[in-house]
Amino acid sequence: MPAQFGNASELLRGNRSYEPHLLPACSRKVTVSLFALFSSVDTLFLAHSVTDFKMTHKLSVLLLLALALHASPARCDDIVDSDPASETTVEAAKHGVDIPKFEPYAVPDAALWEQFTDVAAPRWKRSQATKKGEKEARYDGEWAVEEIKELAGVEGDNGLVVKSQARHHAISARLEKPFDPSASGLVLQYEVKLQENLGCGGAYIKLLTAPFKGEFSDDTPYTLMFGPDKCGESKVHLIYRHLNPVTHEYTEHHLSQPPTPPIDTLSHLYTLTIHTNNTYAIAIDGSERRTGSLLDDFAPPVNPPKEIDDPKDQKPADWEDNEKIPDTAAKKPADWDEDAPLMIPDEDAVKPKDWFEDEPLLIPDPKAQKPADWDDEEDGDWAAPMISNPRCADAAGCGPWERPLMRNPDFKGQWSAPLVDNPLYKGEWAPRRINNPGYFEDRDLYKLSKIDAVGFELWTMQSGITFDNIYLGSSSSNAAALIADNVWKPKHDVELAISEALRPKSPPAPKPGFADVLRMFKDRIDEILYSISTFYGVLQSEGVVSALRQERAGAFGLLMVTMALGWLGWNASIILGFMYRLVVAAPAPPPAAVTAASADNKTASPDSGAKADRKASKSD
Repeated sequence: MPAQFGNASELLRGNRSYEPHLLPACSRKVTVSLFALFSSVDTLFLAHSVTDFKMTHKLSVLLLLALALHASPARCDDIVDSDPASETTVEAAKHGVDIPKFEPYAVPDAALWEQFTDVAAPRWKRSQATKKGEKEARYDGEWAVEEIKELAGVEGDNGLVVKSQARHHAISARLEKPFDPSASGLVLQYEVKLQENLGCGGAYIKLLTAPFKGEFSDDTPYTLMFGPDKCGESKVHLIYRHLNPVTHEYTEHHLSQPPTPPIDTLSHLYTLTIHTNNTYAIAIDGSERRTGSLLDDFAPPVNPPKEIDDPKDQKPADWEDNEKIPDTAAKKPADWDEDAPLMIPDEDAVKPKDWFEDEPLLIPDPKAQKPADWDDEEDGDWAAPMISNPRCADAAGCGPWERPLMRNPDFKGQWSAPLVDNPLYKGEWAPRRINNPGYFEDRDLYKLSKIDAVGFELWTMQSGITFDNIYLGSSSSNAAALIADNVWKPKHDVELAISEALRPKSPPAPKPGFADVLRMFKDRIDEILYSISTFYGVLQSEGVVSALRQERAGAFGLLMVTMALGWLGWNASIILGFMYRLVVAAPAPPPAAVTAASADNKTASPDSGAKADRKASKSD
């Protein structure tokens, strides 16, 4: 009997206390089918009062063996578990991608290190906050700690997953003890994986201010908020709250130019570092995307100005702040005609010989016929549809001819007096400056409020947002870099390999033949001639042609011919060069050169090198 039917042999021995849900997917489905058939056979014999146990047993065994042979090991591959993670694993195996199994990673001296193992998962508490003045839950979105299913880079790796669409979600976890960033700065790092395409939703994390009390909600005080968000504009939030020593109120300060997050189904690592010199750094997937100062890069700035405008000061009524004024002594010249138009008809223009003034642009279609079911009384008098006049197709034009317009040499426009210096000008007025009563200066912005918990408080239109490997610690530690190298990067590399393996390969584009090249050449020439004709027509309609003819007729003609020939020559050189490369093909390299080139390519490919290392490790 095949190995995957081992539990079916227990059935044959009369042991029916097995648990099918503990079996692998393939064996589980076959074994459950065997169990159902076994029970049906027993029921059949009891109904017919067959008391010979040996006979019954033998018939049951025969039927079970027949079913087992029918579901042979070769057919077991057809039974696919419904779990998408298994599907990803199967596809990865087919493409030669090894998926490592999850192993916990130890991080000493961390304020928080969360891999969502079975031991750590219970610390996360879903918010039970209600809407103000109501008993209805404010956060009705579901959460789950479960294995990552879509494009999993590590087998058995759990994450915190958003399970509901178009819902508010809130969940938090308390730290073992409050974390104080004022001691040595902080590093906040976590992974975000969008298992579904994100249309609108957030994936940012909040560090909740100590002491954390009550149910977590959007009203809960937080020290810092960091992470990606996409709803219209995509950006990575960085917001910190600062206690104003004058008003004793907290104010929010937003990063002015946040970076843009990647939006795909891979696991991406977001890292925020705040140093003790009031600088910050945002990294995505280990690459710094934004660095700067907590003092200068946030709006509004934390430290207010020393002086402010006096709100009680007002500009005097006689203050002149116009540097220039119209010259009152100036008068409009007697020959200034304000009514002269900008464009006038070109009196030198001549109607083209092939312009048919008596021909209409549209004529009734001579081939059209009145429909047989047309009723003049109900449908009205029938008239043939209008079509373009074929005589006008190749002619210069049809219908009444009008002279093209040209710029009026006598046009001057509306007259206005010239500007002169204002003798009463005093300069731009500004209110006087006074000391700012709310001024303070905090030079230690890195000393943020103590942190008691972390939480996710989100609105999202899509489910499947997954969080994993959350780390919080001091900026003096290199734990975040070690986590990136040893936990995130191996997972990310496997996800990239699986994504590349599953990507459909597009067939190479067909090489155009000589006839196709000639057709392309003809189309290009026609396009060039049409462009030149259109350009000339625009210049003529605007009166530019007539003006140039009046002043420099020979120069104008030479300019137009030179432009046309240059345009044709440039395009012809491009097309002829393409034809030359197509017809006069380079000789194929010898087999040895091809082999060497392919070997160089394999050496240069990091993916192939990784595969070679894995094969070598397997052989060892």
